[in-house]
Amino acid sequence: MGTVETVRYVRKPLYVEAIQVTPENFADVARQCEGSIGDKENDPNGKQTLPVDIIEEINPSKHYILVRVHNPQSQRQTKAMLGDWILKTERGYKIYTDRAFKDNFDLAPLGDPQELPA
Repeated sequence: MGTVETVRYVRKPLYVEAIQVTPENFADVARQCEGSIGDKENDPNGKQTLPVDIIEEINPSKHYILVRVHNPQSQRQTKAMLGDWILKTERGYKIYTDRAFKDNFDLAPLGDPQELPA
């Protein structure tokens, strides 16, 4: 029987721009990703959203940012809540919970030659 030789590969890194949603940046992040504001209690499915311009009515602890996400697997993956991370990739936006983000991403080293998405 012959010997099978394997070759070692490494998965290509995925570089993203990311921002964590906080009470202080909630409305600005919603504007940046062209999202709208949903109400967790009165409209959990995001059927009636508020425009981001109604800042005085936005309460980050009671609302979420509805984001047009590339290939969401569930409704939750389209809603950025406090503490979640919104990522911008070459294909569009993705949302990660804080734990999932920390489990899957490390800070890119300074001066890394990989160009980030525009």
